[in-house]
Amino acid sequence: MKQTGRAKLSAFGYIKGNRKRVTALVVSLAMFVVLSYLVSYVLGSTSEPFYQACSEPYRDMLLTSPEIIIGDYETIEEWNELVLEAMQEKEEEIRKIEGITGTVMFRFGRVSMKSVIGETTLPCFLMDNNQDIQTLLDYKNAKLIQGRMPEAPGEILVDMKLWNNRGNETLEYMSANYKIVGQVESDIYLALGLALPAENDVNLAVFHPDDGKDYGKIIEDAGIKLYYVSDYQSQYDGLYDDIGSLDTVERLVQIITGVLLAVCLLVVLSLHIMDRHQEWCLMNSIGFSEWEIYGMALRELLFCFIMAIVVGAGLTAISGFAFNKILCEPIGIHVNPWRENAVAVIITVLIAIYGCCQIPLFINIRRVCTVDMIE
Repeated sequence: MKQTGRAKLSAFGYIKGNRKRVTALVVSLAMFVVLSYLVSYVLGSTSEPFYQACSEPYRDMLLTSPEIIIGDYETIEEWNELVLEAMQEKEEEIRKIEGITGTVMFRFGRVSMKSVIGETTLPCFLMDNNQDIQTLLDYKNAKLIQGRMPEAPGEILVDMKLWNNRGNETLEYMSANYKIVGQVESDIYLALGLALPAENDVNLAVFHPDDGKDYGKIIEDAGIKLYYVSDYQSQYDGLYDDIGSLDTVERLVQIITGVLLAVCLLVVLSLHIMDRHQEWCLMNSIGFSEWEIYGMALRELLFCFIMAIVVGAGLTAISGFAFNKILCEPIGIHVNPWRENAVAVIITVLIAIYGCCQIPLFINIRRVCTVDMIE
C-alpha cells in the first residue's frame, strides 16, 4: 500500500484479464523476431558456405606460379620435363624464404559445390605422387575416413562435406576419367588426387603462418616473380565482389520487413489503446492520476515486448535448428546460428515500435477524464 492508502496500479491485472488480446499482441511481435532472423539465416545459407569453401582455406596458404623461362624443346613431353625442373628450382628458392613453412607442386582442377541457393567451384589439387597428397593432407589436418587413398592417375579424394554436398557430381567440371575413391575429414572443403598425364599447368601451394602478412609480396620482394597470387585477401575480395550485395539485400529486407510490421503493429496498438479509454477514465474517477495510469500502460506494453522477445527467441531457435537439419546439414554446409545483423535490426525496430507507441498512448492519456465527464 502507498502512504495515501491507495494500491499501486499493477500491469498484471489487465494482462490476466485479457489473455487472448495480450497473447495476440505477443505472438505478432514474436513472429516479427522469427521472420527477421530467418531471413538473415536463409540469406546467410547462400553466401556463407562460399566464403568458407573459397576463402578460408587460404588463411595459411597461397597458390601461385613463379615465372620460369623454358629453353628450346621439341615435344610436349620434353616441355613438361623442362617445366618441372625449372619449377623445382623456384620451389627450393621459395622454401628458403623466412616464414614459409612448406610447398607442394600441383596441377589445377575445379570441383563444384552448392549452397541452399547458388553454386560455385573451388580448386582440386592434382598431384604427381601420393607423397605430395599426404603432405597437403597433413598440413590441413585431414584424415582419410572412408574409401582408400588414390593409387592411379585420375583418382580423387574429397572432404566429407563436399561428398555430402554433391556426391560424384562434385567432379562434373573435370574430365570423365577422374573418379572419387575416398573421403577425408578436414576443417575445409578439400579436394585432391593424382593428376592425369594430360594435366600440364604446374602451380605451387605455399604454406605459411596465419599471421596477416602478405606472403605473395614477400616472395616477390625476395626476387621471385609470380604470374599470379591467390591468397586469402584476394579470394575474399573476389567473392565479395560477386556476392557481397547479398549483405545489402539482407539488411534491406530486414529493414523493410521491420518498417511494414511496425506500421501494422502501431495500428493494432493504437486501437488497443483507444479501446481502453473508458477503463482509464474509471481509474481516474477513483483517484488514480494520469501519470499513474500512463506508467501502468507502459509496464503492460513492456511486459508484452519482453515476452515477445523470449517467445520469438525460442521459436527462432527451433526454426533455425529445423532449417539446419533439413536443408543445410544434408548438403554439407554450415551457417553461423548467431546473426548479429539480424539481432541489431530486431532490437532497433522493437525499440522504435515501443517508442512510437508513446504517441497514441500519451494522446489518449491526455484525454482521460472522470466518468461523469464522459459524453
